[in-house]
Amino acid sequence: MDSYRVELVHELKAKVATENMSDRESFFQIYCEKLEQSEIIEDFHYLQFKGKGSRNRSIQIDGYVYNELDNKLTLFIIPSLAYYEDKTLTLNDADSLFKRAKYFYFDADKIISEAEESSEGYGLAYDILNKKIEINVLEIIVLTDYMKSNTINIIDRTLENNVRVNYSIYDISRMKLIDESENGKEPLVIDLWEDFQAEGIQVLPTSKTDDYQAYLCNIPGELLAKMYNKYQSRLLEGNVRSFLQTKGKVNKGIRNTILNSPEMFFAYNNGIAATAEAVDISERADGKVITGFKSLQIVNGGQTTASLANAWENDKSLNSHNQIKRIFVPMKISVVSQKSAEELIPNISRFANSQNKVSDADLASNHPFHRKVEELSRRIHAPAVGGNQFGKFWYYERANGQYRQETYKSTDSFKKNFESRYPKSQLFKKVDLAKYYNIFLQKPHIASAGAQMSFNKFSEWMIKQWDKNSDFVNDEFYRKVIALSILFKKADNIVRNQDWYDSYKANIVAYTLSVIIHRVETDFSESTIDFQQIWKDQDLTLGWTKQIQKVSYIMYQHLTREDRTVENVTEWAKRETSWTMAKEIDFEYEEEFIAQLINKKYVITQEYSAIKEQKKANEMNGLLQVYEYGSAFWKEVYNWGDQEKIWNIQDVSFMKLAMGIDEGKVPSDRQAAKILQLLEKARMESFPK
Repeated sequence: MDSYRVELVHELKAKVATENMSDRESFFQIYCEKLEQSEIIEDFHYLQFKGKGSRNRSIQIDGYVYNELDNKLTLFIIPSLAYYEDKTLTLNDADSLFKRAKYFYFDADKIISEAEESSEGYGLAYDILNKKIEINVLEIIVLTDYMKSNTINIIDRTLENNVRVNYSIYDISRMKLIDESENGKEPLVIDLWEDFQAEGIQVLPTSKTDDYQAYLCNIPGELLAKMYNKYQSRLLEGNVRSFLQTKGKVNKGIRNTILNSPEMFFAYNNGIAATAEAVDISERADGKVITGFKSLQIVNGGQTTASLANAWENDKSLNSHNQIKRIFVPMKISVVSQKSAEELIPNISRFANSQNKVSDADLASNHPFHRKVEELSRRIHAPAVGGNQFGKFWYYERANGQYRQETYKSTDSFKKNFESRYPKSQLFKKVDLAKYYNIFLQKPHIASAGAQMSFNKFSEWMIKQWDKNSDFVNDEFYRKVIALSILFKKADNIVRNQDWYDSYKANIVAYTLSVIIHRVETDFSESTIDFQQIWKDQDLTLGWTKQIQKVSYIMYQHLTREDRTVENVTEWAKRETSWTMAKEIDFEYEEEFIAQLINKKYVITQEYSAIKEQKKANEMNGLLQVYEYGSAFWKEVYNWGDQEKIWNIQDVSFMKLAMGIDEGKVPSDRQAAKILQLLEKARMESFPK
């Protein structure tokens, strides 16, 4: 524990130095990043507020998360930091912290009457008052580098003013366990009897391989509803969560069946598909039963699950409890080993959802675009700057926990060497890439709409571009992405250090960069921004710094303007109307900024050349792949497809060409690409290799 504590303090101090933030904010960011990686929270916001509520009671929060899918508001509170000391969080300490954070919610009206209107504390309190009917769960989380006292065991939930209040403590020992787990996650362990007084689910084992074991069962609707109401969206695989956030939780048809025809639920509903790292099986006289799960995730059937849970909670007046007790839901469970999870779970999710209305954008986190960006990030190192003798890499984390997996259980020297080549400060994730590119596409209102919405909208754009011409993802594109990342991180720092800055940094930065990009495009017909220079310097010039300082203040004034049509500033930032007004605001250009613009035709020529080079590389790689598979493999593909009757006449001619490569037949680059498409077609039809 001592070495972990030292490592935590070093990380905290490094973040303070490089990102120019307070110790408290640095600690909040470190802990919340770990919880986000563990999929316990997402899209967190730092917000430090201290004040007095009704009856002079103390109020304090240090951040929040609002989960629209779960109708859950999470408030964070941090006691004083222990740093290198071994301190204990007592039951009385925890109770006091829980109350201080809880009162922010229940005394929101008092905060509004006394707080400054432009402050984030006012904005969140205003939001709470306007969303109270939407908030079903209030979660209070204590983040601390203390050790939790042994006297603190299970903390009971409470029901206050029709809101369920949950309490959690993430102390240093709990964070150490998360950090030391193989995938950087806190496993969700469910004991059916302990948690729900359920005796088990009768189960039938089906297919089994070295990588997974499959089971079929009928899960009682009451149990499924209670499980979802307890664990909420943690029970859903990422793509399903994305789908429900976009399309809505409750399906009217499913709700109607629950309330009016529960005996027909099994016949009408396709059921759910789930994965788990492990299941507990017990033998009974009437057969095998599942008594528990480890890391259960629903990969298909999210609306079914959420509709049952919603009816159980919100349709009691319509006799929902008795109706749901009559329902059984077909459930397919795939138990996948942790080492195979990254590859298998996305495929299980993709194939499970190929039979319903889940769009490509909903499944975009598994799109080949992300694999290509990952490959570029491992191959292209940044230029050596600042006296370094070698360039460092930016690390694209395509899958959650990928970065820490690189050094899991490695030696200290290997970890040090890896982190010197791939510094943690140069790690970026899918939601980061989406945010940066939405800003570049002049959609700051989308970038401000939360990580998942921003990612979904970017995915819609990305899939259209990819389907049109996937060669746009090339070395030049990657360098531009990194330049956008540098631009965002540096702008974030610039805004943070302005005398006028108080709050709404993420929105100010998004609007500032988008409006600069928009105005350059509008005002300079022959010039454009030189992103490749930002890549080469791995930094911003003085011209950029001065321009951001000037425009960011103008955007701050716009976002907090008194005549805004939405009271809450963060909500106003999400409105397209806000962006439409912002991009019409005039500002002066700094001379140094104008001097560094580059000829637009030159940039277009460079991008076109990069696409042509990528096209050649892709074609060459396609031809190599066809040869690497070998003619015996292509015969196997052909015979399987012939048996399944999936080939048309044109397909057969391409397959014959592939089968003849050992006899000297040579496909063209275009023909090789078509042959690989036919392999994908076979796999979509369940070809097993």
